[in-house]
Amino acid sequence: MTTHELYQQVFHKKIETTDEDTLGLKACELAIEAYNSTSNSIVRSAEVAIVLAELKLDRDTLIATLLSDGNLEPAYSLDKLKSIFSSNIIQMVKEIRRLNAIKDFSVASATNEVQTERLRQMLLAMTSDIRIMIVKLAYRVVRLRNLKNEADHVKQQISNETQLIFAPLANRLGIAQLKWELEDLSFRYLQPDVYKSIAQQLDSKRAGREAFINNVIDTLKNMFDDKAMDFKISGRPKHIYSIWKKMTKKNLPIDELYDLRAVRIYVDTIEQCYEVLGMIHSRWNYIKDEFDDYIATPKENGYQSIHTVIIGAENKTVEIQIRTYEMHRHAEYGVAAHWRYKEGGKKLDARLEQSINLVRQMLEYNDNPDLLNEISTELLSEHIYAMTPTDEIITLSKGSTALDFAYYIHTELGHRCRGAKVNGRIVPLTYQLKTGDKVEVLTVKSGEPSRNWLNPNLGYLGSSRSRTKVRHWFNHQNKEANRDAGEAIFNKEVRRLHAHEIKLEQLVKYFKCETTAEFYEALGKGQINDRQLNSAIQKQVKPQQPRVAPQDPDKTKVTDSIHLTDNLNEPARAYVVGSPQLKTQLAPCCHPTENNEIIGYVTRGRGITVHKKDCNNILNLSYEEQKRLITVSWTRHQTELVETYEAELSVLCFDRKGLLRDIMTLLAMQDINIIKSDTQSDKTDGTVTMQFVIELDSHTSAGNLLDQLEQVDNVESASINLNKQ
Repeated sequence: MTTHELYQQVFHKKIETTDEDTLGLKACELAIEAYNSTSNSIVRSAEVAIVLAELKLDRDTLIATLLSDGNLEPAYSLDKLKSIFSSNIIQMVKEIRRLNAIKDFSVASATNEVQTERLRQMLLAMTSDIRIMIVKLAYRVVRLRNLKNEADHVKQQISNETQLIFAPLANRLGIAQLKWELEDLSFRYLQPDVYKSIAQQLDSKRAGREAFINNVIDTLKNMFDDKAMDFKISGRPKHIYSIWKKMTKKNLPIDELYDLRAVRIYVDTIEQCYEVLGMIHSRWNYIKDEFDDYIATPKENGYQSIHTVIIGAENKTVEIQIRTYEMHRHAEYGVAAHWRYKEGGKKLDARLEQSINLVRQMLEYNDNPDLLNEISTELLSEHIYAMTPTDEIITLSKGSTALDFAYYIHTELGHRCRGAKVNGRIVPLTYQLKTGDKVEVLTVKSGEPSRNWLNPNLGYLGSSRSRTKVRHWFNHQNKEANRDAGEAIFNKEVRRLHAHEIKLEQLVKYFKCETTAEFYEALGKGQINDRQLNSAIQKQVKPQQPRVAPQDPDKTKVTDSIHLTDNLNEPARAYVVGSPQLKTQLAPCCHPTENNEIIGYVTRGRGITVHKKDCNNILNLSYEEQKRLITVSWTRHQTELVETYEAELSVLCFDRKGLLRDIMTLLAMQDINIIKSDTQSDKTDGTVTMQFVIELDSHTSAGNLLDQLEQVDNVESASINLNKQ
């Protein structure tokens, strides 16, 4: 095959000297280079692109597919391809390569439907673009087409994977062409004798069956010729796997299946579908139990059509399907048709964009009976899927860390966890997992959890389930040990916040403890976490002062100050800027907190859902859905005026290259305004002392800032004096 021949098959265009497609040709050239290379790999991207061309995918997807050949990876890195192709194409190549890198799907536990479904959902969740999943399915089709010369155990493995994972995914996406071929080819290798028997029975009576169908088609054409409608009638091909499933389900021989003889009728409009149905039922008797109206009630994957079974000559049954041309395109090409990219700068129409959004929801939340409801509903849940070294798939909440993974596997494993490898690379315990990550937990023989794990500022645990297990461990330690640990935690915070004059009795009362010993014990057990403690200390050291309301009516009004005993324990709430009376609720998909930048999404009937600005569900909104975003803000009082004040920040570090840059970057990310800075180095012991005068507001958590600074490499300690003179 030449480059130009491949180009013509994939893009259905002939190369004209005056209109040469440089990028398309270059992609074909690289795919041919991979195709002709000496490799043990069975699937070539050129063959995959030809399959996808029949699904009418867009040009960018076809180019990305051509470039995704495994043989190209060593010589053509993503950085090298960036110099030739667009960033959109490169991102698709990256995701296709990532999916193709997962080769072992561990279907030994085929009876475990939970694991199988998690694997399907994991593959879907790994793709930010539905088209990537379609490419993966086409790779599997080509793999099956080239399977006949391989060893029997390989045929069994690939075919099992296909029936358990890929064929259901093709069905979920509504791509009938790929679904049927995946099912038939895998069935051929899993049950070759049954496959061959059904194929032979179909062939032996094909002539009589085709003659019967042709007579029915001629009768239908004569009925419709007098009607002013555009129609098309065709015989419908039967797929061996679907025939076998019906034979098994209904316990019938092949000759007694209703839909072995079948035709399809295509018309322009839904009204014409029902008009045709009326004419057919007037002409022939039909079997009521076999009638299905999937136009009035579409299937979950969006499939629409009318199915009826009539009784023809010699009491032979014929299944007739009636649908519009548009329904047929959706049934055959599914998501591919919806994801065709805009050409010539034309924007997708609103209806098409809505269809894309509905498909996205269906893919991500297929088990939700309300999956086709408004997007405000589907935003309420989000998971990630990570794998154990033995390919078992674990479902975790968004934001879960490597340490959460260890606690999910087993509580004792979490207690003994001291590190983790993700995809073969050592990562910190605070590493937030992504879908598709393979995690190996590194442990010590005997160990116990650290109290730092309960500090939400440090980010060790993203799951409440894991935090409960850690707290449970500390609850079972002796009281004296917990009190000693709690006192040490309290004294540390007092030093860090320069809060030596703090009234301990007021804190004890605020946290509803009877005695100082009970307060220390609650700290030691983790019942009072670090964030709650340093927030309480900060409020007592630097309470918000009452302010006089500004006279300008356009400015925010001011209420009373927040007193420690009244408001410290109240969670901040989000309100709509300009309309604080509107109902808001926090989105459980990203769990926004007081320290996050937030945005509101106007739901249909449930008020405003508040998300983090970087929440994946917000970032992936369509152009139309983005119009439903609204500005929101945090406050404990709807009309509270934020007070700012100066504080002194001290950081003790061991010197290294880039240290000051890293600290300044962190302060900038925390939105801290630096008024003055001074850095002094001690060459004798290699330490650096940094002094900053910074500006804080009443919502800034000093404890969180200190915790983040102490996570910077080579930072020994940090403290803040909130009462700068």
